[in-house]
Amino acid sequence: MNPIVTPRGLICSLALVPNPENRGLYLGLESLIARLQPAVAGLLLDPMFWCPDANNCGPVSASLLEEIITLVPSGLPLWVRITGTSAEQTIHICRQLETVCRHLNYQGPLAWVDTPLFYHSNRGLPEHYRNLLAETEFNLIADNDPLLIQKIGNKTKRNNIRTAVLKKLAQEPRLAGLVHRGDLGRGLNYQRAVRGQPNFLVYDGGERSFLERPSASGVVSVGANLLPQEWRTITLSSLNLDDSHPDQAGRFRHLWESGQRVRTLQKYYDHAPARIIPAVLAAWKLVQKNGQPLTPEDQKAIERILEHAPEP
Repeated sequence: MNPIVTPRGLICSLALVPNPENRGLYLGLESLIARLQPAVAGLLLDPMFWCPDANNCGPVSASLLEEIITLVPSGLPLWVRITGTSAEQTIHICRQLETVCRHLNYQGPLAWVDTPLFYHSNRGLPEHYRNLLAETEFNLIADNDPLLIQKIGNKTKRNNIRTAVLKKLAQEPRLAGLVHRGDLGRGLNYQRAVRGQPNFLVYDGGERSFLERPSASGVVSVGANLLPQEWRTITLSSLNLDDSHPDQAGRFRHLWESGQRVRTLQKYYDHAPARIIPAVLAAWKLVQKNGQPLTPEDQKAIERILEHAPEP
């Protein structure tokens, strides 16, 4: 396993703003990546999150991955969602994207990200992941997202990876980590279950959970698209990795100010980040408007964010 693929720190779920004139294209990728790159430890490509209609959202396309690879600085870890509607389709997506990497002679650091319970039960999951990893030279990161499964996944299956199953999964050397979104108690159980695997990292997938009780690995954040440096400050401080302020008083003041900004904006976009964050980025002229419908609550949240942060 290449440990650089799973760095401790801030992973930003890159805002993928669909181009209304071409569904396969996204707006503002170059400017967003250039803005994020100094602040983040890695980027996540997750169209399933940013798509206006998750029920009709396709996986990462070969053209998107090819464009991103040309834009991401060398050495910056890239996480790519491969979740399909079945085990077979997920492996097929992995093969297709693997072909893109080979064509570009891309060696990474790259890891595939998958929410297995979206299409698979806990039973037989370790075997499925062995089959999937046999098809790729890159590592895999599992994603536990009960809200996604409740919303559009198979309702007959459990919403969470069982702790005993995760313990077995973590023994696979090329399963590099887990993103956990949901119950804090379950997240603590997950961390205890993989304690014997020091290279297996458990990231917070929920910003609010991380702000209340940060994990020892880091956070996958959507709000970092808006406040990358502030999220970096909070994450590094939470992981005891921040040595940029030798002056303690200055360090605490900077941390407090960053925390205030992050919590304020997070409160406003939290109910619909996939709609609100692209609209704010458009107001800042970092991306073009994509015409996605906004509710009155969305509009009010955007106005509040722009009052606190009128420019990037």
